[in-house]
Amino acid sequence: MLDVLGDDGAQINPQLVRRLKYLHDPHALWFARAEMVAVLSQLHGEALAVHRVQSLSPVFAGLVPKSLIESSRLRTR
Repeated sequence: MLDVLGDDGAQINPQLVRRLKYLHDPHALWFARAEMVAVLSQLHGEALAVHRVQSLSPVFAGLVPKSLIESSRLRTR
């Protein structure tokens, strides 16, 4: 997640970087994706931000309920 956020995203929101480093619960990390989209949208626009954050979804397979992953796909179609 930190790689997707990148250095520019870290500069915009250092609090998010700290949270991502210390959140060890997959559910908490899953829900931090919304804040990542907000930060990345400032840098790259919403479409690219959503695409980059959605690219993380396979990492969460088996860690969060399948319904969460499926619902995130449905919203972007």
